[in-house]
Amino acid sequence: MVDPRAVFLLDHGRHTSLVVATPAGSMVRYAYGDWRFYADQDMTLGSALAALFLRTPATLARRELRGPPEAPALLAQMRVGVQAVYPLVVSGADADRFRDELDTLHAREPERHQYVAVYDLVFAPHPEPYTWRNNSNTRVARWLRALGAEVRGPALLSRWKLLEPLAQ
Repeated sequence: MVDPRAVFLLDHGRHTSLVVATPAGSMVRYAYGDWRFYADQDMTLGSALAALFLRTPATLARRELRGPPEAPALLAQMRVGVQAVYPLVVSGADADRFRDELDTLHAREPERHQYVAVYDLVFAPHPEPYTWRNNSNTRVARWLRALGAEVRGPALLSRWKLLEPLAQ
C-alpha cells in the first residue's frame, strides 16, 4: 500500500466516531449525529424520541488532535468515554480525499458552528437528516467503506466486523 495512513474507529457504546491521520502526523476526529441531542445538548425524552422516529436536523462534528497517530495518544485526548478502539490502515490518497470531503462539508455555514466542551467537538450542520436508519453508526460504516474498508454485520447498532483494505 502506498503511503499507508492510520484510521481509528472509536466505539463509544451507543455510537461511534472516526479518527483519520493527516500527512503531517496529526489526527482529525469526525462524528455524525442528531443536532438537538449533541450540538444543543437537548437530551430530553422528546428530543430522543424525535431522533429515533422522525427526520431531524443532523450534525457533522470535528476536532483536530495531536499526533502521533496511535491509540494511546488518541485516547489521552478524549473527553468522552471510549469502550474500544479499532485501528485500520488505509491508503493516504483515500484518507486525504475523505478528510477533504468532510472538512469541506464541515466548513459550510460557519456562523452556525457550535463548540460543545463536554464533547470537545465543533458541531456544524449536516445536509442529510438524522434518522434511525441514518445514525452515527450507519454513517461511520459508510465512511469506512469510502476509505476502502469492508464492513460486515449490522452497522445500525455498531455490531460489525471490519476488514482492512487490501494492499494496493
